[in-house]
Amino acid sequence: MRVHDTFTTVFKVWKDIATIPAVRDAVVNIFGQFIDIRLGNSDNRLIQVLTKRWWPTTHTFLFPCTEIGVTPLDFTMLTSLSIGRYPTQVPYDDTWSILSNARQLFPNIDSSHIISENVSITHLRTYLTVAADQGDDITIVRAFILFMMGHLWFQTANDTVPLGYLAAVNDLDLAAQYDWGFAILASLHHGLDTAVTTGGAITGFVQLLPYWFYEYYGVGHPIVKEEVKYPTYPRLRAWERGNRKKTNDQAANLFIIGRYHIDQRTVETITWEPWFDSIVSESEDLRLILG
Repeated sequence: MRVHDTFTTVFKVWKDIATIPAVRDAVVNIFGQFIDIRLGNSDNRLIQVLTKRWWPTTHTFLFPCTEIGVTPLDFTMLTSLSIGRYPTQVPYDDTWSILSNARQLFPNIDSSHIISENVSITHLRTYLTVAADQGDDITIVRAFILFMMGHLWFQTANDTVPLGYLAAVNDLDLAAQYDWGFAILASLHHGLDTAVTTGGAITGFVQLLPYWFYEYYGVGHPIVKEEVKYPTYPRLRAWERGNRKKTNDQAANLFIIGRYHIDQRTVETITWEPWFDSIVSESEDLRLILG
């Protein structure tokens, strides 16, 4: 099993096009605080170790002392993307796979950019530069969302995005009302299921997993400033490089430590309520999840 992609590429692209005010406003309107997370690359070795412990029938990780899954609350606390706040699921429509329909949103697309009804990520990136901004901000927003979906959340193993997802970016006002969190978490489960059963690439938003593991297990991670960690929301931002304490070069040992403690941790030493002290625990999105 191998990890298909990295977290940083999307945000390098975003840093460039976010200088266009209309583009930034439109994307932030849909994805809120998530879009300003500035994490480095995740620990792919830890992702692989965790994936080997994934159990598709229960959608949980089986550890020697217990089994734990990524809950909707975990997902929202880490990303700020709500689950269940909006009733409309992220749409998918195969009619957008027809070239003439796809050209309504991406005028430069042609048959050479399409593989089995999927558009190549390479083609999407041609829209994602400041130089491409010629008064067509909407096309840049659509291309970026589709790029983020295909590169970070709903990847395929061949660096393409199903054109059916154009249904999700056709109307950007409606896009702000979709249940993105549910779709992304479901895709993560599906990606782990597929990786375990086929031994292929690990797809879905698996870059989330190391940070989820750090919160529950509390080992094998960079040391972050405590005064920053607990007030930070989304919690992924607490793990940004600028929030880490300066320590000796222990990065090479973190994975070894984390892997050791996967087997040695006990039920009593796991942090079962990592969000208990969060100052945002009473936010609207979290109240919906908690009922």
